[in-house]
Amino acid sequence: WKAWIEKNDPENFPIPDFAEKINSDKEIGSFISMCLIRGLREDRTRIAAINFIESQVGKAFTKPLSYTPSDNLNESINIVPILYLLSAGADPTQSIDDLAKKRRKFPTEKVSMGEGQEVVARRAINA
Repeated sequence: WKAWIEKNDPENFPIPDFAEKINSDKEIGSFISMCLIRGLREDRTRIAAINFIESQVGKAFTKPLSYTPSDNLNESINIVPILYLLSAGADPTQSIDDLAKKRRKFPTEKVSMGEGQEVVARRAINA
């Protein structure tokens, strides 16, 4: 068990003593594997959960969604702000500005949320 727990990616290796039993039960085996990973290697839970979801319902449910600012604008209404939740390194500012220029609505109001920015955001929404 110790060697399995200390692996960099234990979710990709058979679980000691239980691999055959877990693999034989197609309905709950991958769930049990995910639970064991969660209990013994919490740092690998996200990856184990992705593996579980992909095994049960397919990769379409774990692929990140990516919409262009144009897609977002087409699905929005003018009285509701568009909120982007970004991961590290993501910056849609240029795409937003390009779209605004194309639609002759440049410059646009953008607020990078953080501590103390609520007042700025409310002001932009109510403008």
